[in-house]
Amino acid sequence: MEKPSLRTDIQMIMTHVEGRRVVVFQDPYELSRQQLAVDAGALPLLQMLDGRHGIRDIQRELSNRSGGRLICQSDIESFLESLDGAFLLDSEAFRREMDALFTAFSRDEQRPCAHAGKSYDADPAGLERFIEESEAALPDAGLRPSEVHALVAPHIDLRVARRTYAGAYRHLKGRRYDLAVILGINHHPQDGLFCISAKNYLTPFGETRTDRDFVRCLLERARPGTFSTSDFGHKIEHSIEFQALFLRHYLGDTPIVPILCGGIHEFFLARKSPFEDGRFTGFVEAVREEAAKRQRVLVVAGVDLSHVGLKFGDGVPAESILNRAQSNDRLILDSLLAGDGPAIYANAVETGDSYKVCGLPALIVTAELLKGKPGVLLDYQTYREPATSSAVTYAAAMFAD
Repeated sequence: MEKPSLRTDIQMIMTHVEGRRVVVFQDPYELSRQQLAVDAGALPLLQMLDGRHGIRDIQRELSNRSGGRLICQSDIESFLESLDGAFLLDSEAFRREMDALFTAFSRDEQRPCAHAGKSYDADPAGLERFIEESEAALPDAGLRPSEVHALVAPHIDLRVARRTYAGAYRHLKGRRYDLAVILGINHHPQDGLFCISAKNYLTPFGETRTDRDFVRCLLERARPGTFSTSDFGHKIEHSIEFQALFLRHYLGDTPIVPILCGGIHEFFLARKSPFEDGRFTGFVEAVREEAAKRQRVLVVAGVDLSHVGLKFGDGVPAESILNRAQSNDRLILDSLLAGDGPAIYANAVETGDSYKVCGLPALIVTAELLKGKPGVLLDYQTYREPATSSAVTYAAAMFAD
């Protein structure tokens, strides 16, 4: 490997194992059967695995850092082989493994639970107990809408935001819908504005059917570049999976349409508005018109808001930014509840998305779809992570009559 490079989609986490400081790797695709941990002393080497340094460059730099002590090239190569054996390098071995994963997923008619047993209880009785206890701990909602048209819920860890999830989804209890359109966020790159899947979503409560006729209609109406060329983005993405759990619990076998929204930064870079792009406007219009052919359709957006602090690349602790981020969140939420998608995008342009709102495209689409429907904010919270001096904000909202 001429200029080795670590994969850009893995996370390196510093921790302690048996009294030693080690670096562990979090691979979103879990390609290796065993998690690799390396001594923290290897961090300088890991930082040079950026695709710009050859092995001899690495050898010289490490020797300089160690006061001139010779670092054997064979030791470096052996270390790189261990990383490649765990599929942590952007290499041929990694690409072959990903190709196999991609092919297997493309042939499957079901989307398996990717986070069961990790982010939530894989046992249906335990998961049901978690949801019911979360709801039981809430005060009376004080709201009795006759019809709920849409929910906005978080996609942050279920244990962090259990009250916010339950506070939103309890408004669906006893209701019936012909369809639920779920707008999630793809945390990985995709080659279209949206990524739609016809696969049925598995949950611990059973299989949730995807409305394939609705999916087909959207695909047939879409302009080139509207949708990704594959639905692989759904394989590990949690923003829809978490909503599917609550929908299955509260609405039973109501069919869904799972749609991942990509980023909007291509519009930033082109200095264009999504509202001037036929892919975006055509998608919104297609969803609106196809939904009108059903009697009772629920829209669900699984979004989080600001991500600030050291963990998210700000260079300063979250507390020095948080007040501004929270104030900006309120502006976004006000525009959402007013059904003003252009205002949400204008805010992102004005701020340069400096607060890294993880939900912008789904929020914009939701605002457009629910234009004219009354919206209400149900909850707004901040999760602080002192260990990384970082914070994430999230909210729940409802559009109802």
